[in-house]
Parts: sequence; structure tokens; C-alpha cells
Amino acid sequence: MANEKFNFKKFIDDSKQALLNPKEYFVSMTSEGDIGSLVIKALIYGAVAGVFALLWSVLNITGIGGGMFGEAIGIMALIWSIIGAVIGLFLGGVIILIISSICTGETDFEANLRVSAVLLVLMPINAFLEVFGGLSYFLGAIIGLAVNLWGIWMLYNALIHNLKAKPETSKVIAYVLAGIFALFMIIGLSSRRALSKYTGLNSRKARNIMKEYGVDANKLMKEAEKMTEDYEKTANEMSKEYEKAAKELEKHVQGITETFFAIEMANGDTYKDIDKSKIKNALNDLDEDNDFMILSKGDSYIQTAISGKNYIVEYRDKTGYFRSVTEEIDFDDVKDMFYGFYNGDKDWKDIVEWESAE
Repeated sequence: MANEKFNFKKFIDDSKQALLNPKEYFVSMTSEGDIGSLVIKALIYGAVAGVFALLWSVLNITGIGGGMFGEAIGIMALIWSIIGAVIGLFLGGVIILIISSICTGETDFEANLRVSAVLLVLMPINAFLEVFGGLSYFLGAIIGLAVNLWGIWMLYNALIHNLKAKPETSKVIAYVLAGIFALFMIIGLSSRRALSKYTGLNSRKARNIMKEYGVDANKLMKEAEKMTEDYEKTANEMSKEYEKAAKELEKHVQGITETFFAIEMANGDTYKDIDKSKIKNALNDLDEDNDFMILSKGDSYIQTAISGKNYIVEYRDKTGYFRSVTEEIDFDDVKDMFYGFYNGDKDWKDIVEWESAE
């Protein structure tokens, strides 16, 4: 895969399919391509978005002027858009990995990175639609919310159809994200309306009003500055709350991950959603070729390997790493020890004698 040339036509077709039919796209989405091809996709999306940002900046459509090179806009908008796309690719991969873990979906980083690369298709869409924000802040906010909601719909389909996440949990995450985007839009519109009371008057109307009512222009400017400071203070407080919530989410995800049981076999097979029947079946699958099995929970695990007609057992937990001293351990004892580890019992270690393996 790594040696294949980038297929631009397939890139265009995939982008249209992912954007217009996300459900069908993520159902049939394959694991083709390497990280290099994902970076190329990000660079293309970033470049297209940057071209739109450059165009609107030069034409001063969105209210951010500066010409081609002035005020760090213009050509810098193109450059930073490309850089931001690559950063967004990997940052998005981490965020999607966290969400997928919460929804008990795929935890392979590269699989989540592929989804992140697909969702970057919205980047040039957002950049193009910025032109409506230049015409009307309210219209731009509504269109921006619609694009974000469509992105959430794409993410939901990616979670359940490609990352094999639980639909119920994925739906809750999608609703929460939609609510957050809607809340931010409402806050933005409210703040904009509040500021417009002080800064949105046209000069002629402002002069007439101040002449008629004797309003002090300096007082008006001070009020506008105070309103701006209050807005910045609110934004800073929201940023702190967001950081706090992100830390709590990370802590919660780590706690959930540590409660997951997983099985890994010598032949490379892995299993999640473990119960006693899967443990027993995995033990029965052990043979001379597929000769060891690991049952893990976070950093703790118990593992066994075939030794002739019997078994050797080892385990690691917060007390250390230990190996069975007993030379002849039969299948039933091994099964009981694995069941005890799974149930969180304390007496399963009494079945055999142990010695430190550290």
C-alpha cells in the first residue's frame, strides 16, 4: 500500500461520496492507504480551504482585510490553513479515538486517523461558506451550525459503520456534540447582539442620537469597552470550564478503559466484550501452535502457556509479577484461576504456589 501512487480521481470520488452519502461510504470504507496518503488528503483539503480564505481576504468579503500580504492575512491565510489541516488530522484522530473508546469501538489509532482524514472534507466547505458570514453574521452562524451538524452526522456513521462502536452510546455522543455547537452559536449571537447595541450604529444615526439626547461620546465608548471586557472575561471563563471538562472526560475515558477485559492469543487473535464462555473457549483453543493466552484488565493480567500436557500460569497486578511454582497444573485449575481473575476474587491465587518473576 505504501508504494502505491496517490489516486487523485479516487480522492475526488471518495470525498463526494463521504460528503453526500456518509452512511454508504463508511459501510464500504476500506483500510487502504498509509499515513502518508492521509497527510496528502489533509494537505489538499487545507490548500482548497486556504484558497477560499485567501480569496475572501483579498476581496474583503468576510470583513477581514489586508490585501495579499497585509496584516498577516491574505497569503498567510493559505499557509496557516494548510498547516492547520495537518495538525487537525492528527488532533482529530486522537479526539475520535477517545470518542470511539467511550463507545467501545475500534481503538486502533490508524483506523481513527482515517476517519479524521475523511471528516476534513468539511474544511473547504466551511471556508467557502465563510462568504455568507461576511454578508450576514446571523446567516453565517446558521450555515456554520448546519455544517457542524452534518459533520456530527458523518462522525456518527463512521463510529457505528466503520469503527464498530455501540449505536446507543454513539447517538448520545452525537446529541451532546450537537447541543454544544448549538449552545455556542446562541452564545455567539447573543454576544454579537449585545455588542451591536454599542458598536453597531452607523455614524450619521449615532451623531443624530447624541445631538438629540446629549449623549457623551466618550461615555459611550467606555461602555463599549466595558462590554468587550465582560465578553472576553466570559470567554476566558468558558475556556477554563472547557479545559476542566476535557480533563474530566480524559479521566473518565481512562477509568472506562481500565475496566475493559481483553483476550490475546498466540496466533494474534484478540477478543473484547469478555465473559466466562469466551474465556473457556479461548482456553480450549490452546494447542502446540496457538500455545499461550493472556486475559488483561488495564495494566493487570493473567496468562498461561502449554507445557506438555499441563500449563504454566503467570500474573501481574499492583503487587508485582509472579510465576506459578507448581509444575503440573491441569485445565480445570487454570480455568478456575482465569475465572477468579475475571470475577475479581481473592482466593484464586491460593490454587497454586507462586514465585516472583521480576
